[in-house]
Amino acid sequence: MVYQCRSAALLLLAFATFVFAEVQVYQPDKLYKRSTDFGLRAGKSEVPVLSYDKYDYAHFSFDGEIELEVEVKGKVPLSKISLVSSRFDRHNQLKLKKNTVVWRLKEEKYFILKVEGAKELVIAVDPIDTNAPDPFGPGIYNVASGKYRASRDGKQLSTPSFVAALADAADSKAASPTVYVPRGMYLVGNLVLPSKTSLYLAPGAVLRFTGRPEDYTEHWAKDGEGRSGTNWITTAENSTDIRIFGRGTIDGDAFAYKDANFAPSILVPTLTKNFIFDGPILRESGSTAVNVIRSSDVHIAHMKVFNRITDMTDNGSVDILESQNVTVRDSIGISEADSFTTKASKPPAPDRPTLPGSPQNGLDILFKDCLAWTVNYGFKVGQGAVTDQTNIKFLGSTVYDAAVAMGIHKKWGNGIVSNVTFENMIVKSTTYTTSHLSGMVGSWLALFIEDGKAGVGPINDVHIKNVLVMVGGGSEPLISGVAGANVTNVTFTNIWVPKDATTNPTPAASLEDLGLKNLRFTANITLHDGPSEEE
Repeated sequence: MVYQCRSAALLLLAFATFVFAEVQVYQPDKLYKRSTDFGLRAGKSEVPVLSYDKYDYAHFSFDGEIELEVEVKGKVPLSKISLVSSRFDRHNQLKLKKNTVVWRLKEEKYFILKVEGAKELVIAVDPIDTNAPDPFGPGIYNVASGKYRASRDGKQLSTPSFVAALADAADSKAASPTVYVPRGMYLVGNLVLPSKTSLYLAPGAVLRFTGRPEDYTEHWAKDGEGRSGTNWITTAENSTDIRIFGRGTIDGDAFAYKDANFAPSILVPTLTKNFIFDGPILRESGSTAVNVIRSSDVHIAHMKVFNRITDMTDNGSVDILESQNVTVRDSIGISEADSFTTKASKPPAPDRPTLPGSPQNGLDILFKDCLAWTVNYGFKVGQGAVTDQTNIKFLGSTVYDAAVAMGIHKKWGNGIVSNVTFENMIVKSTTYTTSHLSGMVGSWLALFIEDGKAGVGPINDVHIKNVLVMVGGGSEPLISGVAGANVTNVTFTNIWVPKDATTNPTPAASLEDLGLKNLRFTANITLHDGPSEEE
């Protein structure tokens, strides 16, 4: 009898949670076009869907339990549908109702929905924003009010207002001085965030790149690509305790200025400590959206990089460069270039600027519960390895599509890459090709060393565990060293792969089942504690 009462109580509680879920919907700036392909409801709330490049996207926050209902507009039959997310949920069941796709949502996560005959729909679901500050009050520097009065219509440059607000926040005696950016469109030049300050982007707030080189400092030039660019938003060197948060957008608008050959890296934390990023959308970067350079204790969460997927170059999502104790979690990276990477710099060259500070090892870097979609690598260590990179973990993450789902590519430097883990990973597909592998059609794994004529070093101790590769075909995985630099101690555990493009995945029982047939300059490559194969 007690058991029955408890069951009834739990059922009632679950029903109440479902009914009284909280949903925060964000109305986009009028500049952004609404999708003509999809509609979206979260519980009883209509969520705006924005039209974009090869995909449309929507963003909202919630708490509780709700149903998501996607309306597929036009005469598109719901005959073949796929749904992947940043957090795997085996209990997620799709229901089809006429021209809608419905499923239950119990926790924040990011989705990519594909209906054959339509473009992809990306749905970013964040937790409720409980840390939003008041727009006015002690320690709040509202860029649109008082003496700052930044232009909110996207027609005039607002850089002086932001610079003044940041300077006042830096001089503040308040415990947590915050530069508050209310709803509006702000054209801004370079911003340097000082120590012990926060930048809050309210829902509907958009920082937008102007595309005019005269509004920015040129920080880098790539002669091989015939273009230069700027580190748009950076941290003061040797700074501490900086935070960027909120539910606004930072828009590089890079495609509009592609022919000008001047591009932004949107966010570049440099020589900083205890840096926090939580929440804003980073849209259309012209170079890597986030470059973390020689910094420590960096925590990135709920980051949404929405870049163009096919008609831009070198616009990766996140690069962690020679940094320590970095966590990137609950994030999505969509870009033509690599989605989530860690690396050590290339040797200095005329077409590469010298990085600030001294070379450092990359240490204790974690990517967790992330979703990648890219024409190149989903999750990668490399190419540069001038210094050592140790204890790099990619956990619980998903690759929607890529040329290579996960891997290590050492091309430059004598540094050692060691103790790298790929665990609890899902690979939906690898349909793209990459010049890094001589044009080979997609592979779920590549661990290899290439002699880029700037030194070579080994790859040691790689752990690949609990991986589901959903679709076969493409190229076989690659593990290969070079003379003087081997790939050693690679362990596979519980790897599910299809035998070809027409079969379902099954657990691999041998290295041959994994497609590993030609190992060069390797040692101790094992599966389930089986015999090693080496050359």
